[in-house]
Amino acid sequence: MKRKSAMRIIKHFFTVVLVVISFMMGCSHHGNIYNPWNIADDDSMFLHSLDHPAHGQLYPISGSLFKAINPRFIANVYGVTGFDDYAGVRKEFELISFDNHNIPNYDNPKPITSLNVRKKWNYYINGKYTENYSRVLLSTLMLQAIQRIEYLPSDSLGTLFGGMPTGEISPEDGTSIYELISRDGSIHVYTRDISKSKINDRTTLYLINNQVVTRKIYEALNPVYIRSLKRITDPSELAEYKQKKNIKEIVDVELFTYDDLNSSSRIIECRECDVYIVDNVQIDLNIYDALRKFFFKEVRIINEDNKDAFEPYKKLFPEKNFGFDKYVTIISL
Repeated sequence: MKRKSAMRIIKHFFTVVLVVISFMMGCSHHGNIYNPWNIADDDSMFLHSLDHPAHGQLYPISGSLFKAINPRFIANVYGVTGFDDYAGVRKEFELISFDNHNIPNYDNPKPITSLNVRKKWNYYINGKYTENYSRVLLSTLMLQAIQRIEYLPSDSLGTLFGGMPTGEISPEDGTSIYELISRDGSIHVYTRDISKSKINDRTTLYLINNQVVTRKIYEALNPVYIRSLKRITDPSELAEYKQKKNIKEIVDVELFTYDDLNSSSRIIECRECDVYIVDNVQIDLNIYDALRKFFFKEVRIINEDNKDAFEPYKKLFPEKNFGFDKYVTIISL
């Protein structure tokens, strides 16, 4: 009996140990899912641009802003680089998946990033002007790490664009380039710390151009397309939205259109001939344009000629014949 009792105690002991270890691992993983390098808010980080003519340019940012960057865009997959110099250890990192121009590039508009968007406005993150290559930081931010975005039609730093002061004169009408580029205004982005917070999908409502979407659709947005983003938590404002009960936060997004961000308008002969469905949610062309394609896990395009496959989606199209083929694009995130 004593032996059985002892074995039972040992068994319970190991069970408790396993539970505790599993709990600690789970907590540790959750705490670092957005901050795998354990960077502190007050750390000084340096974005390194290797393609700078001077063989590298460093852009200082705060640790809190670094934590707002999507880890998938950070090239240092095994941790930041600790560079020793006379001032001590400098923490450097690089980015992947973006064109490495030390100044904004407008000759390659696809994919649209904050380095090549055709609108020549300035970007500010947490009140700090982003110059040259550091403009790319906007395109790397996690959507959940953005507190708000505001577009202003004017800019107090109108003499700067992409970090390049200019006073040249336009030969056409004598207007200075400074005056021309300052007309596009500025984008102001403010981030928040999500490294230790938990997002509750049941109490959060995501609106894009006043359409209710899923969290995944929201997180797949290209930040460059966002004209405004605000988080509504005031009970009196929440009461105005009737789409869902028990909502404690509404993320309200207004988008720029494709034409807003490009120098020339796009010609679409039949807008009603295409339907887009993302994770069982039908969206319009403006939202589809704003989604970043590398979030797509699967894309299936069905032509109306495939009658069996097209039949379930036929009711989503007008019955009249437009003279163009009808397509439904089904996307899984």
